[in-house]
Amino acid sequence: MSRLRILALEPYYGGSHRAVLDGLATRMDADFTLLTLPARKWKWRMRGAAMTMAAETTRLAATTSHGEADRDDRLIDERPFDVVFASTFLNLAEYRGLVGARVSAIPAVVYFHENQLVYPNRNTAEWDFQFPLTNITSALSAEACVFNTAWNRDAFLDAIPGFLREFPDHHPVGVAETIREKSCVLAPPFDPTALNRLAPTRGDVLRIVWPHRWEHDKNPDDFFSAVAQLAEEGLDFEVAVAGQSFRDVPDAILSAEQTLGGRLVHLGQPESRDAYAALLASSDVAVSTAVNEFFGIAMVEASFAGCLPLVPDRLAYRELYPAQFRYRDVDDLARRLRECIVHRPEPMQARILAEKFTFDALIGGYQHLFARVAELHGA
Repeated sequence: MSRLRILALEPYYGGSHRAVLDGLATRMDADFTLLTLPARKWKWRMRGAAMTMAAETTRLAATTSHGEADRDDRLIDERPFDVVFASTFLNLAEYRGLVGARVSAIPAVVYFHENQLVYPNRNTAEWDFQFPLTNITSALSAEACVFNTAWNRDAFLDAIPGFLREFPDHHPVGVAETIREKSCVLAPPFDPTALNRLAPTRGDVLRIVWPHRWEHDKNPDDFFSAVAQLAEEGLDFEVAVAGQSFRDVPDAILSAEQTLGGRLVHLGQPESRDAYAALLASSDVAVSTAVNEFFGIAMVEASFAGCLPLVPDRLAYRELYPAQFRYRDVDDLARRLRECIVHRPEPMQARILAEKFTFDALIGGYQHLFARVAELHGA
């Protein structure tokens, strides 16, 4: 088979979505064409990206002439790509309806970094059925559905029947079963290069890092509640708060300096990948308090960098971390952190958990996936 031509569509080109896509594009034995939109206003991306990307794809496909020769000196068929690769921020069914027959016939893979059926909403009155429905119709439209964890896949599929019963009539049947038959699990790989350049650089006291974007679903309240308990006890430790911030900053983060005083040694997104790696290398313990997590690359990277991970006993964490790294509630988290302050953990205890998620470890699975989809569903 000649070198695969992959059209990647990412309406939310930022964070882990961007890191994974860029890594695949530079490491796979394939020719990637990326169509992307900036990572902002995700609801509007899900509503409107299909129109924008269909129009851009049509212009792009028109530049491929029918008489152009490929690397094997054979004439290409009418399809300008072998596979379409999209994230769930794209309404794939709508995109395929708009883009025209030449592209809509190309087999499509949709990657589920997350799913809207089990996303925690702060205000259920604002629930918009369009977003989970977009995930469902995209999955039905695709030739293959890829989930970052089995937990994500199963939570999505288990929620579909109840969601479809919200229809006033004409309830679709067999939807979850249809999607399950073409679904698989492939973790999102990460690049360990910057982390490999640094050995752990521990200071005089335990440093706890919270490396997450500053939004409600990452639940900063529980984290600051736990470390506030330790500060009130007069224990000596440091806290580093990293991650991407947004316009609406949670109150717990706004009051972090008042809560922790001099114990807060870092607050804000590191200025570069290397700076982020250095922050992880200087930390002893990485904590997640998320109420919404489908994989959690930040915790995997922290584990690779040498941090002891402490994650809640829920969500995808049960799939990824053995019981000794999971805590029950805020009080249990505070207890585990207290133990780490008194008996400082040795670094690198959890790197073995993270090594299987590097690009080197996972790239073969992605190569096989795209080749199989192109072979089974190609012209």
